[in-house]
Amino acid sequence: MSKKAVIQGEIHIFPTDRKSLMDRETDQFQALYCEGRSETISPHRHRNRYNLYVIGVLTLYLLYGTFSYIYSKLPLISGYDIEAQARDEGLLFDDNIDLEIHEIFDSYNTQTVNFTLVGLIILWALEFIYSFQVDTLSFVIPSLVSISTPIPIWMLPLVSGVLLPFVYFSLLVSYGNSGDRDETMARSIIEKCDEREHDSILILVGDKHVEPISEKFDEKGWEIEKQRTNNIIARIKRRLDSVNVKLYHHFVL
Repeated sequence: MSKKAVIQGEIHIFPTDRKSLMDRETDQFQALYCEGRSETISPHRHRNRYNLYVIGVLTLYLLYGTFSYIYSKLPLISGYDIEAQARDEGLLFDDNIDLEIHEIFDSYNTQTVNFTLVGLIILWALEFIYSFQVDTLSFVIPSLVSISTPIPIWMLPLVSGVLLPFVYFSLLVSYGNSGDRDETMARSIIEKCDEREHDSILILVGDKHVEPISEKFDEKGWEIEKQRTNNIIARIKRRLDSVNVKLYHHFVL
């Protein structure tokens, strides 16, 4: 009997793809595996770089929590708990399949980590120096338009400095991926399925993980049904990533 896995991609903030995954007939499936890890954040030998990275992670968690709360309070939209629904439908729920935070950081190329951080610090320093040259923020498109604002110029380095850890984390997550996370998630799920004798499962992961995880399952002889998210943010990001990854690897690696 062939083993079957439905792999659903999602934008983590929105529950649309989660609902779509659970709207199917779940009687034929035995478990739901979701992208996730333990809640423990361990120390690291590269203290400063890692601490900035962790601040970026925590900022993302805060943004996810805020947007999820706001989204759940909108009219005609209620909160959605996929874990509760999965358990109600008799599915085993497991969201501890991903690398830990420090393991994700270790998976990045050291040159990429250093280049990204140094580049961001240089950009911030240039903004800081520029803040001494003018009083207010303005937007200029040469030969087209010039828009002055009452916003003090010192707001620019202040805001960019606060967001620097988040931007640092986001760049590494988006363009520094070595494939370790995809391999770990696929291997973790397959090993757990072998141990638990599961041969028909649902998998929910970030949209960018769908293709590489599908390839790993296909190599093991699983029948795969892939569902990429139709969220407009993901569709735009997929197009941008196809260009940005090439540029990033050309200049960094």
